[in-house]
Amino acid sequence: MADIGFVKSFLGGLPDEHRRAFTNLFTYLLPNLRVGLPGHQKRAENLQWIQLDGTTSSAANEEFSIVHGLAAAPRVAFPCMDLTSSGTQFVALTTSRVPDATRVYFRSASTGAAFTVFVESVR
Repeated sequence: MADIGFVKSFLGGLPDEHRRAFTNLFTYLLPNLRVGLPGHQKRAENLQWIQLDGTTSSAANEEFSIVHGLAAAPRVAFPCMDLTSSGTQFVALTTSRVPDATRVYFRSASTGAAFTVFVESVR
C-alpha cells in the first residue's frame, strides 16, 4: 500500500484548495482498496480484476482453459486463496498460450486441483 506521506510530497506545489482535495481523496482511497468476497467471474469491489475459479486437468501438464467473461483478453493474473474455507491451496500454474477474448489457458503438474486467480480487466 502506498504511504500517504509519499503521495503528499507530490502535492506540495499545488494551490491550497487543490492540495486539500487531493490529500482527502488519497487519504480515503489508499486504505480502502478492496478485492471483495469470492465468486467466479465476479468483479473485485473497486479494482479492475475479475475472479476466476478453476480446476486443473486430470492429466498432469495438459492444457485446460477457463472462460473469463471479459470484453478483451486479460493481461495479468494474480493467485488468490479463500481463507474462509479449509483446504484451499495455491496451485502452480503455467500459461500454455496467450489468452484470447474468451479464455485464459493454463497447464499444471497438479491434477484435479481447484484454484482461484484474479485477472486484470482490460478496457
